[in-house]
Amino acid sequence: MANSHHICTTVKNRCESIPVHYFLCLCLACFFCTGCYPPDDEKQDPKVKPVGSISGDQLPKVLLVNSYHFHFPWTSGITCSIAALFKVPLSEEGRALNGPDRLVNLKIIYMDTKRNTDEAFVRTAALHAKQAIERWQPDLIITSDDNAAKYLVVPYYKDSDIPVVFCGINWSAAEYGFSASNVTGMVEVQLIDQLLDIMRKYAQGDRVAFLKGDDSSARKEARFFEEYLGIQLDNRFVVSFAQWKEQYILLQDEADMILVGNWAALDDWDEGQALQLIAEHTAVPTGNWDQWMASYALVTLATKPEEQGAWSAEKALQILQGMSPASIGVAHNKKVRVYLNMKLAGKLGITFPMPLVNQSILVE
Repeated sequence: MANSHHICTTVKNRCESIPVHYFLCLCLACFFCTGCYPPDDEKQDPKVKPVGSISGDQLPKVLLVNSYHFHFPWTSGITCSIAALFKVPLSEEGRALNGPDRLVNLKIIYMDTKRNTDEAFVRTAALHAKQAIERWQPDLIITSDDNAAKYLVVPYYKDSDIPVVFCGINWSAAEYGFSASNVTGMVEVQLIDQLLDIMRKYAQGDRVAFLKGDDSSARKEARFFEEYLGIQLDNRFVVSFAQWKEQYILLQDEADMILVGNWAALDDWDEGQALQLIAEHTAVPTGNWDQWMASYALVTLATKPEEQGAWSAEKALQILQGMSPASIGVAHNKKVRVYLNMKLAGKLGITFPMPLVNQSILVE
């Protein structure tokens, strides 16, 4: 228990963030939110069984289906925050444990499709989750990230009697048809326009490249970045660390700014080598949106997984009390924290303005 508490406490401490307001200051990236909000006339759904109607002392059953593995920082942040709000302790491997004060009976599935991107593997993982649902008959399902939504909810549980709360879907859930009566959730948006605004101040041109491990979320991000920004990115999707190193070096001459996606899809990632290569070869501004990537990029505008998890758990409890999922508007994340990599800034001869520095975490 001490170890599991440490894991979740560490994730929480690393991902604490500040609210970001709705306008852009001189150089400080601030947050732009286009999310929907719950309407005032929230109604009870007759298909949803309120907590108070469950017979005896049985707790409502909630199944959390994660697209990825527990030790992927984004997933652990979401999972720990959901468990904390439900007052459910976790094991070292992110499994739900019994606790005297827990609000729900929680079970957790990890589809592990960040490390295993093969289509057949993803579909099989979704089927295993479906079988678990059929055996356990949860009162509510929470899903995190795109694959659980795409391969589990859409084919099997959209417009079903089981309420679903999703989180972590990149940019939009429209492609999944989540206007369904039993589904609500929070999508994840990156502050890509504000990030580029900062990077452009130190770039020699306007060529923007995107470098990331090749998986479905990377390609979806690239598509939405291009649509949102109205530009064509130079996309470099790689399948190995060797390819990542090669492309990173090439892009120092072939791009003026690089969006550096996370490494989670690369099984052979070498942190030490990556940091050394970045320190030696970086010649153009780089940016990212994951807190754990702050050491790899000049500027990071980090979204917060805990925000996604806490929102999902709160809405789950409301639904279990009888609120209709359809009456809860799909939301967007609203919090971010700024990280500035001072080593890379020194290498590139960049001096950040003090208003930006004063409201950022400095990575030395």
